[in-house]
Amino acid sequence: MKVGLIDVDSRIPNLALMKLSAWHKAQGDKVKWHDGMYDQPDRIYASKVFKFTSDYVYFPGCEVIRGGSGYDLDTKLPNEIESQNPDYSLYGLDYAMGFTSRGCNRNCGFCIVPRKEGRWHQVADIDQFWQGQKHLMLLDGNLTSDHEHFIQTCRQLIDDKIRTYFSQGLDIRLMDDEKAKILAQVKDWGSKRIHFAWDNIADEEEIRRGIEIVTKFIKPYRIMFYILIGWDTTLEEDLYRVELLRSFGIEPYAMPYDKTDPYQSDFTRWVNVKKTFKNVPWDKYERRN
Repeated sequence: MKVGLIDVDSRIPNLALMKLSAWHKAQGDKVKWHDGMYDQPDRIYASKVFKFTSDYVYFPGCEVIRGGSGYDLDTKLPNEIESQNPDYSLYGLDYAMGFTSRGCNRNCGFCIVPRKEGRWHQVADIDQFWQGQKHLMLLDGNLTSDHEHFIQTCRQLIDDKIRTYFSQGLDIRLMDDEKAKILAQVKDWGSKRIHFAWDNIADEEEIRRGIEIVTKFIKPYRIMFYILIGWDTTLEEDLYRVELLRSFGIEPYAMPYDKTDPYQSDFTRWVNVKKTFKNVPWDKYERRN
């Protein structure tokens, strides 16, 4: 069988496509990226992450299987493929990536993870997708949900001396001294920061408490906070959050809920262009919109 793969809009290497590639190659199938012009595969897998992205339009006349949250929240890889070790050669990666857990026990209205993956549950051990690479990208949506799993995972990262990037925001509301102390011992991946998130202004007290705990073991410059804007907060509340983090020496990173909204677009650009954020106050910022 000839299998074609299409990565519609992934911002990082697509794990599902790497697992599909590995599984089909193990069956003796030929796997390659679909170029849209000269290929005539027997089957195509297309993965789309974001609903706002335009779909791929050059599908040939063959079986097409679409997946990813950009298409729907129900299509999932079969268990025998989900458990497959990824084909890192598909993207030419020299690092590993994967999930040790899926789901989240919180039910934030803006987040699709609980609807897509359910409540928090363990799905793998690091050894199931790490092959001795120096670097690892962990994709867990809420690694801090389970205390014992978090400690065990960090301990393995420390013992194997893996330089790790936690790509999703850890929940600082669930941090305690034990978690923060062991997290500080995980080797970081170069200049990549440890990410937390502050989505709801009402969580300020818990956020402050978490920052106090974490910064006992981790320097503020190593921390970044995702700040969701445009969901249920005002401009004043958005500005308050980023300025409070700035006062702690922690870097904020704005995440617009609606990228088409002029205010959210401008505020995101102001916060995330660090030279501007450090040197130009918001009330002096020349907005495009």
